[in-house]
Formats: sequence, C-alpha cells, structure tokens
Amino acid sequence: MEAEATTVCVLTPPAPAAVATLALRGPQAWSLTRRFFRPVGQTSLPSSPPLYRCYFGHWGLSLKDEVIVAVTAADTVEIHCHGGVRLVRCLVEELQAAGAVEVDALEEHPLLHLLAHAPTRRVAALLLDQWQGACAQALRQVIEKQDSGTLATLARYAPLAEHLMTPWRVAIVGPPNAGKSSLLNALAGFPRAIVSPIPGTTRDAVTVTLAFDGWPIQLIDTAGLRETSDALEAAGIARTRSWLSQADLVLWVADAASGDGLEAELPPQALLVANKCDLLAEDAVLPPHAWRISVRTGAGLEALCAGILNRLVPDPPPPGAPVPFTPLLAKAVLQAWDDWQQGDPAAACARLRQILPAAEPPCLSFPRLPTTPGARSSPNPLPQAAPLPQTPAGPDTVACPCQTVQCPGLHAESGPTAEQSLPAPAKTEYPYPRS
Repeated sequence: MEAEATTVCVLTPPAPAAVATLALRGPQAWSLTRRFFRPVGQTSLPSSPPLYRCYFGHWGLSLKDEVIVAVTAADTVEIHCHGGVRLVRCLVEELQAAGAVEVDALEEHPLLHLLAHAPTRRVAALLLDQWQGACAQALRQVIEKQDSGTLATLARYAPLAEHLMTPWRVAIVGPPNAGKSSLLNALAGFPRAIVSPIPGTTRDAVTVTLAFDGWPIQLIDTAGLRETSDALEAAGIARTRSWLSQADLVLWVADAASGDGLEAELPPQALLVANKCDLLAEDAVLPPHAWRISVRTGAGLEALCAGILNRLVPDPPPPGAPVPFTPLLAKAVLQAWDDWQQGDPAAACARLRQILPAAEPPCLSFPRLPTTPGARSSPNPLPQAAPLPQTPAGPDTVACPCQTVQCPGLHAESGPTAEQSLPAPAKTEYPYPRS
C-alpha cells in the first residue's frame, strides 16, 4: 500500500452493536469527510480540519445515518455511527468508491485487533495498560536512559506475548482409568468428556478452553496409555504420546489406589497427579513430588490449580506493567536483552529503536486538557465524575463454591454470578445545580 493512500478501518468488532467506530486516515481524510458529512445547524464544514473538534450530523450519500465526527489528528477522522453490520459496510463501501482503501484493524494497529479479541478480562486489562503506553514508555526509557532494569522487566514478561490470544496447552496424560476425563470435567465444572470404567473409552483428544485466574488455558484429555490391538485406540495413543512433547504442561494422572502410573518416567514439563487419594490409608506413602487429589471428593484440586498457574505463569505482571504484546515485540526485546548481557548496549538500543513504532499506541483519542496554572481551558467545562472504585486484579472466572482464586469450577469466561458482588457505582458530583 502506498504511503499516501487514505485508509478506512473499522475499529469495532464485526458484529451487530449499538455503535460502531470507523477511522478515516490519510491526506484525503478531511476532504472525504466534507464530501460525505453534513453537520447539523451548518451548511458545511470548514476547509481545514479543526483539531479535537466533534460534530453531530448526517453521513452518507445513498444512505444517510446520524453520526458523530471527531477530528483526532490533522489527517485522522473518527466516525461514530450506528452499529448495524450492513450500515457499517455501506459507509465503508462509499468511502472505497471515493478512493479510500480499507485496512483491517490489525493493519491499523495490532492493539486494536488484540483488544477486540481479548479472551479474558485480565488479558484485556493488560492490553489496555499497553494502550496507555506502558510498553512504549518502557522502551523509550531503555533507549534514552540506558535503563537495564527496565529492559530486564520487559524481557521477564516477553514470554506472555505468545499466550495473550493463544491459550497455554495442558495435556492430561496417564494410564487408562486413572481419572483423566474426570479431572478434565472437574476443572471445567461441567461434563465435557465421557467418563467410563471401560479402558479405552477416550480414543481422541477432548479439549476445553478455560480461564485460570484470568489466563487462557486449554485442557486436553487424551487416550490412556497402554498396549492395544485396536487400530483406532492405537491411533489415539500415538496422538497422546505426541502431546507429551507438544504441550506447555503435562498433567500425568496416576491411580494412587492401584499404583498404576506412579513410577512412570515423566517429561520435564510434567506434574505427577496422584488421583483417588481418598481410597488410600492415612499412612500410605506416595512420591514426594506427587500432587495428591481426589476428583470424586474434590480434595486437592485447589492446590493443583495453583500449581498449574505457578508453572505456566510464575511471575504474573502487576497492573500497569510493560508487556511486549506481540511475538514480534517479544522476540526483539529478548534479543536486545541478550545484546545487553553480552556487553553491547548500543546494539540493544538500536534493536529497540526499530520496534518502538510498533509498540506506540495509536493516536485515536483526544489529549487531556492542560491543568497547569494559567493554561487555557474550555469555556464550558464539563462536570467531572468521581473516580470509579478500584478493584484488585483477580480471577475473571465464574464463582466457585469455595470462592478462592485457584478453586476449580466453571473457569469459562462469563460475567459475575450471584455470589460475586459488584462495586457500587461512583456518584457524579456536579459543580452547579442540574436543571
């Protein structure tokens, strides 16, 4: 695409909604706006784009829609229209016919695409921190001040970039009838996999994507490992063995009552899970590194969930932390950290300088009004709302009976349940009487 092209991008997700937002960017953005938009109470728009001004009026030639037009930069106009799918396409197609080039939100800026498809609220909050400039500011801090501590922080959180959209894969592996499918169902909070005492019931991988403390995780129930002459079951077992190397974490489920699977040689990314501990005597001895659980009674499941999180996300970023939010940024940050550790800060900063534009948040919002003494302010200031109550970062899972962070239950994304209380809305203080 030519650098001088004028582009139109639908910033909101492609689904029916009350409001949609389009960004018109490029040298012809204002001239196209003057062509298609008629402000209420005015015959036309000014010849030059007035920065940080909003207009209400009608947009379109063949199909007119009430819209709000906002000038966010000299070459950028936001169009806030009704969110009907066909209406949005009509506006885009009219602009295309006039010479604008449609681009995807990912091409406009990766953060727009990521925010539109964030799988959990925790991921969305992390991305919003980067939208506010956390990653870009950290990169500038390293480049301008040779700050190795900030670069170390970026490198520490870089591995998260691979799993903001793509969940960690946790394979549940072990011998037949050890309770693998029952464990999947217990962690999911609903009967996702078929449970049967007949060996070989699970012949193909059964998956479910959940949120553990706000991090997306895919659980994979696999066929039990054993010798078999059944060709179909053998194919499932071969796939199970492949998961031993492909998964980010393996839960090796052994039968603590019979001892089946307790002495197996495990891969380094595996946790030994001893199920059916409710059937053991109190003085029974198990391997010291085994996680003792009982899927039937629920004993040990909270601790197991905490162990899973500790292995996958041992160092979760606090609110506001800089996180390289794409694999491209993460790779460059890790390479820059290697350069720094090898005694070449200049090479590290040069590498970060190249990726800084990709980390900068898009300029799509109005700047804050100046607050220094003597600065100009709007002649008609709007009433300021009281700040919303702050809530600590925590799990965005459906409430479980025991109400703990690590507790299993239904971990799929959902809104608060009756057990979860929402903070009371903040009251707005008005500096003058309302009419």
